[in-house]
Amino acid sequence: MLRRMDLEYWRRALAALAGRLQDREFRRDWLSAGLEVRPRAPFRSLFERFPELEHRAIDVGRVTYRRSNMDPLEQYCISAVVEMTRPDRIFEIGTFDGATTHVLARSAPEAEVLTLDLPPESAVLASVAQEATHAGAGEVGSRFRDTPEATRITQLLGDSTTFDYTPWEGTVDLVLVDAGHEYENARADSQAALRLLRPGGVVLWDDYEPGWPGVVRAVDELQLPVVRLTPGLAAYFDPSPRQPRG
Repeated sequence: MLRRMDLEYWRRALAALAGRLQDREFRRDWLSAGLEVRPRAPFRSLFERFPELEHRAIDVGRVTYRRSNMDPLEQYCISAVVEMTRPDRIFEIGTFDGATTHVLARSAPEAEVLTLDLPPESAVLASVAQEATHAGAGEVGSRFRDTPEATRITQLLGDSTTFDYTPWEGTVDLVLVDAGHEYENARADSQAALRLLRPGGVVLWDDYEPGWPGVVRAVDELQLPVVRLTPGLAAYFDPSPRQPRG
């Protein structure tokens, strides 16, 4: 029989757990504990795809690293892909503070860049606690504001899983998927990315790694020739001939 002290202990423990389960990031970690989802995509060096990158200087600017941003290697890979493919239109699904948006715009000095994130009133929909706090404080895109590249960046606001992408479908040369990391969000965003993509374009996914099983599952279900450029960055290069922009 449980003593009164034991009952009080378990009451407090369960109350604390219930409180933490409101945090989607904690819930993701707790539910996936011990259940490692291994990405199916093989590692492929970026130099295999673009041999001309060897010995080529890629300007990634001054890197101010935050744990919530892409690491310097991922930023280099994205900048290199952009420089090699020379996109006219880029669409980023998931702005956060706009650090990666700025990298994209700086690496493609003549491209139009569109980036989508949650408005402050919908911040609660974010699947990562830090993203919810950031969106709620109106800090979405803060890293590219007041930069020379900001004139070519259009900040779109909305829930990426229900957003109307129709005006841009089939017109985008490079899509970066980096919004909600739960399976339902990642699946919807990945499907939207493929609709946005112009023949011959590129889709990049951030956080395609075991720590984010929802992203891994959503990407693997596409059954496309996806490759891993870094431990957390995956890419799909559409082999179709690139069509001239209309």
